[in-house]
Amino acid sequence: MVRWTKQYLFVCLVSFLVLPYSIIPAQAQSKVIEQKRPISLIADSVQFDPKSGLFIASGNVQVFSGRQLLKTNSIVYDQRNGVLSVPGPMTLTEGDLVTRAQRAELDKDLRNGLIEGAELLIQQQLQLVSKKMHRQNGKFKILDKAVATTCVICENNPTPIWRIRSRRIIHDEEAKHLYFEKATLDVLGVPVLFLPNLRIPDPSMRRAAGFLVPNFKQSNTLGYGVEIPYYLPLGNHADLTLNARAYTKDSFLLNPQYRRELKQGQFKIDGFFTIADSLTERDNRSSLNVNGLFQLKGEIDLEFGIEVASDRAFRDDYGVGFENKDRLTSFINVHRTRKDSFISISSSVIQSLRAVEIDQEIPLVLPEIYARKVWTDPVFGVKMGLTAQSVNLQRKRNSEFSRFGIVTDLQKNWTSRNGLIVGGYAGIAAILYNTKNISNVEDGSVTEFVPTAAADLRWPLSRQNGRVTHTIEPRVQLVWSPKDARSNPNEDSVQVDFEENNLFSINRFPGYDTSERGVRTNIGVSYTRRDPLGWAYGLTLGQVLRPDDLKQFGMGSGLDGTNSDYITAINLSYTDQLKLTNRTLFDNHLAIGKNEMQMDMNFDNFLTQASYVWLEQDVVAGSSDRTHEASLGLQYKNDDFWTFLGKWRQNLETGRSTSGEFGVQFENECIAMNLSYSLQFEGSGIKRAIRELGFTVELAGLGNKKRNKKRARRCGSFNG
Repeated sequence: MVRWTKQYLFVCLVSFLVLPYSIIPAQAQSKVIEQKRPISLIADSVQFDPKSGLFIASGNVQVFSGRQLLKTNSIVYDQRNGVLSVPGPMTLTEGDLVTRAQRAELDKDLRNGLIEGAELLIQQQLQLVSKKMHRQNGKFKILDKAVATTCVICENNPTPIWRIRSRRIIHDEEAKHLYFEKATLDVLGVPVLFLPNLRIPDPSMRRAAGFLVPNFKQSNTLGYGVEIPYYLPLGNHADLTLNARAYTKDSFLLNPQYRRELKQGQFKIDGFFTIADSLTERDNRSSLNVNGLFQLKGEIDLEFGIEVASDRAFRDDYGVGFENKDRLTSFINVHRTRKDSFISISSSVIQSLRAVEIDQEIPLVLPEIYARKVWTDPVFGVKMGLTAQSVNLQRKRNSEFSRFGIVTDLQKNWTSRNGLIVGGYAGIAAILYNTKNISNVEDGSVTEFVPTAAADLRWPLSRQNGRVTHTIEPRVQLVWSPKDARSNPNEDSVQVDFEENNLFSINRFPGYDTSERGVRTNIGVSYTRRDPLGWAYGLTLGQVLRPDDLKQFGMGSGLDGTNSDYITAINLSYTDQLKLTNRTLFDNHLAIGKNEMQMDMNFDNFLTQASYVWLEQDVVAGSSDRTHEASLGLQYKNDDFWTFLGKWRQNLETGRSTSGEFGVQFENECIAMNLSYSLQFEGSGIKRAIRELGFTVELAGLGNKKRNKKRARRCGSFNG
């Protein structure tokens, strides 16, 4: 026997790697030649016996063949028979496929052969274990009497949370599918489900057709139910998910979801349709939600949406769609945004789910145009802006309202040496109204000119006390516009919110149908404190004063009368862990007319969101009842696996609960479970309280649910 020894490198001779192509037909030859790959070997030492034709490599052996890498301590290659024997433990890596084994006999290309004591890991997700695994054509891996799981297997507890035992598992690497023959699903070692034949995509496949995780439900109105989704990819840029939901109380619901990505945008169609319904006498009930966004040439965006329901109670009955909206809006909008300009053209229609609203009274917007141009390089320091806006509203009772307006405005600020800031504003609006068949309004057209002027004085004062910064800013603003105004229909400016953000607004009405008139003086002072530890708090106090009450605002708005309510706003924060905001309106007798509180806390594993609202009735804004409610949301993670959730909303005016939701979630590296319980006591079409219990289980590493490595238990050989 001849022996060569090289310390780290030996390149095998190509001669023993080439098949005798002379005995292969011409067609087959081309295929084999395409498959022929050079093989390299690295080892501490190599022996060759010319008589037996055996190559023996030992010590840190590495065999390279294409994208395959075999690592072991020793190999024996039979040149005459073309068999590569691995007598000891080995690791074979093929991209995202890792095979570990006790021994193996393979061909020279590592594409065919028998592997004993095999463990196959796919994408660091799914682990397959078998006493014997056959490799065929480098494409198929056949595992006899195999077990599949994504769970970490611990030495002190070798039984995984779940596993699939199968008489045979075939892995098709090209098709990226796994085929199970006579499989059984075990949970904690107990068989729970027999599956004669099962096909699933392997974790490397991003999209594959098949059934997704079912969702089990129980409702006091619908009974027990199950939702089974089926996912179907449609090419590289589209897919369809069909959800079928069946209940024991003779209700059956279909929910198709279609998604499509195009070169310039995307859209989604989400529909719900009843095939059988036990809650009403109607044969078919449905809802449809469509939304899309496209980026066109010239910096133009096209956005559209459709929201419709067959009846007001459909959403609440089945708990689907529209995220608790009580008004459904269908629209189309084209807009372009640039640094100094914005233009938008849109149309919309609204369907109300409120029991007190009549759809015929809600206008169709056809169309609404808004354009704004700002000259960023001012002349003599004066900034100029030009706004154009128009809208046309139509109702089914043959009433029409249209408005076209142009607003020109000029602004300039002066800053003195001591930091005093003086601002000036001047603008004029030219508005053309046209009305037909509108109550209390004469038919015809009229043009109105509304000039506005304002002067603003503010003085920010800052002081450094050590590393703490204190800032106080008193501010006074005087605004003038004419008192007299035509009595126009008010479609978009009914709801007015008085808060610290619009205390110094020229016009506090949110729309264009009406504007704030007369002389008013806005006064206020703000204070902020910041320290390097992350604490910050602020206080704002302000009021609006008028010589005349023009009756533009309702009693509940806080802006009625000659003197508005006092507005106070308190903000408290600590880094990103705590944020508290409180806003209160006091009248001249210090009676509270509005109080809002919002608190967010995020400390380690504990998250809290709380809100409180007290709002006096505002008949002008369409609110005949007082709003008084509170909500609380909690989320707690006691470790890396368990999460507890809770939400509750209470109507403090009536003393009744509005809604609630509770849930428990568990997730580790191989399983995710979610148990939820929801209650709905008040809604647009709710005749009785709705209670629903839901339960879902997902096996991570199978289908679209990826293995969560961050929550993996740290034991076993495949812990990621």
